[in-house]
Amino acid sequence: MSATVGTLPDGAGLSLAGVIDFASAAACQAEGLALIATLPERGPWVCDLSGLTSGSSVTAAVLMSWQRAAGLRRQTLVLRAIPARLHAILQASNLLPVFSPAN
Repeated sequence: MSATVGTLPDGAGLSLAGVIDFASAAACQAEGLALIATLPERGPWVCDLSGLTSGSSVTAAVLMSWQRAAGLRRQTLVLRAIPARLHAILQASNLLPVFSPAN
């Protein structure tokens, strides 16, 4: 299964599903960046990860690139339904606060 990136039904964020690996990371990153450029200028934006099969450091890198793009638009990307493994990676690397709504 490969990863899919989409816009949330309310148009206020992204969804990420499947598995991001080294082969799919660049495409996922590009798709997400293209969608972020179309999101409304009200935030914070949500990134729903409920369809993500697992998470890795590659997933974290893609999410960080999306967060930087959101920041350039003066928005924050807030993660929803983070898989346990990805949560542990973000927490261990002190990146979890970057995706909190208080940022």
